[in-house]
Amino acid sequence: MSALSRHRKVRAARERLASRFGDEATKRLAAKFAYELPAVEAVTKVADVIRLPDRDETVDPWPVPTPEDVDDALLAVSGARVQLLVDEETLIQAALANGRSWVQIGKMLGLSEAVAEARPEAIRRAIADLTQRDPGSITWR
Repeated sequence: MSALSRHRKVRAARERLASRFGDEATKRLAAKFAYELPAVEAVTKVADVIRLPDRDETVDPWPVPTPEDVDDALLAVSGARVQLLVDEETLIQAALANGRSWVQIGKMLGLSEAVAEARPEAIRRAIADLTQRDPGSITWR
């Protein structure tokens, strides 16, 4: 499958998840403008419902995920990984700009100072690896 075909497939999956797992405004946007759930939200909403075996369907607004919902969420996983890595790198740079030390950043990330200091480069390598392996699944947000 070409990267473009995969990209279209991932976007369609996130659009379907928006219509099933979005709030009312999201569902209206999905119906009218082909709005798609952000990758992280798409993955998390489906996984959260699966993890709640004793959920009360009369109170819980989300439907029981179908096998297709699970497939759609899996299609969004690579994009979610990349988005979280990009966001982490952005937050690290902002923390540095705010005067935080590598020791402080490491503590916030649960890492040692040395590992935290090497983290931005590790993130860039991971993003490059993910986008090279699966460029069609990467969509902004």
